[in-house]
Amino acid sequence: MSGEKSVSSFMEEKFLPIAARIGTQRHLLALRDGVIMIMPLLILGAFTMIIAEFPSEAYLNFMARTFGENWNAFSGIIVNATYGIVALVACYGVTSSLVGSYGLDGTPAGMIALSAFFIVNVLQSATIGEESADVWMASTFTAEFLFTALITALVVGEMYRLLVQKKFVINLPKSVPTAVARQFTALLPGVVIMLVFLIIHGLFALTPWGSFPQFMSDVISIPLRGFGTSYPGTLAAVLVEHFLWSLGLHGSSIIIFPIFEPMWIVNLQENLNGAHHILTQPFYENGVWIGGSGATLPVVVYMLVFAKSKLLKQIGRIGIVPGLFNINEPVTFGLPVVLNPFLMIPYIAAPTVVMTLQYIGTAIGIFPYCNYMVPWTTPFLVSGFLMTQSVMGVIAQILSFAVAFLVWLPFIKIWDDRNYKTELQEAAA
Repeated sequence: MSGEKSVSSFMEEKFLPIAARIGTQRHLLALRDGVIMIMPLLILGAFTMIIAEFPSEAYLNFMARTFGENWNAFSGIIVNATYGIVALVACYGVTSSLVGSYGLDGTPAGMIALSAFFIVNVLQSATIGEESADVWMASTFTAEFLFTALITALVVGEMYRLLVQKKFVINLPKSVPTAVARQFTALLPGVVIMLVFLIIHGLFALTPWGSFPQFMSDVISIPLRGFGTSYPGTLAAVLVEHFLWSLGLHGSSIIIFPIFEPMWIVNLQENLNGAHHILTQPFYENGVWIGGSGATLPVVVYMLVFAKSKLLKQIGRIGIVPGLFNINEPVTFGLPVVLNPFLMIPYIAAPTVVMTLQYIGTAIGIFPYCNYMVPWTTPFLVSGFLMTQSVMGVIAQILSFAVAFLVWLPFIKIWDDRNYKTELQEAAA
């Protein structure tokens, strides 16, 4: 017991301050906010595809007879209007959030970031009918260019913040309405930012890459995504996320949402176009998070059914409904897992084993690819079917549940016995 306390004290003194600073780092928070902004679009697009491609021959035949052979043409239109603009939405969202974190108005900065994003992208020549025109390719606005959008957003946000704080703005009389004045505040910073990105556009046109987005793709995005969506990269994500949670910090917001999720979203969109990436956003957030971070739903079931101590029984009753929707704060802070060296072991080990099982099962063709975005709060088992459109997705979740249960079992049983004995001693006293 004293050993556990010394380990807990060591982590609290050495790791917690560093991790807390990382958790409040404004650029990571801005990336998280920007990525979260695109989630509704991805979910809407995914549900559209589920409706249009539901894996039931009887359903598809019924819809074709009722509404005509082209009844599902709406799917492509909505997908283009959701998945097709995620880079633009993220670019605006990251800049707006970053500038807002400095106490400034982020709306005009977000608009300038969109302009800068268009400036660095290269127009293509296309023939429309008998006329030729300069156009931006539709892929420019998709997740394919998400990394370019995120880098642009961060750079624009910092430039805008610096110029405004240095008073490089047009000051209007106080009698001018605020809505008008703040647009003039953005005027001079906008001119400088656009000129800088125009220069970037021209300089990269002289390089072998031909453009800044192509440079980002070849030098940064593809190599980074190659690691971040591999098994070792995802293993690192699991370990770091859950270690941070064990310190009481929101590991998902610190490491998953701003860093790994953009890569998984790119994989998801490529899978829709015929690629076969194992690691996608639903693979992790609906497959590895069984009941939330730590794969804690099996623990809740154990506490609800088998626990002897009053504490664990109560946590089981409180945690079962949230756990079905991947919300597990009652478990993380109630057992507690936070700063508990004993329970940190299964809390980190269970999702690691689940991720490994899911990865290997998908790689050898037993489990289907997770190609359909669903909210991370989608109930367990329901999400398994929706994200794969296959019963095998449900079976994968059942097997993962069983494996996580076995990982947690010896630890939660010991913890239950320890609390039960403590409760008996307190009752006797």
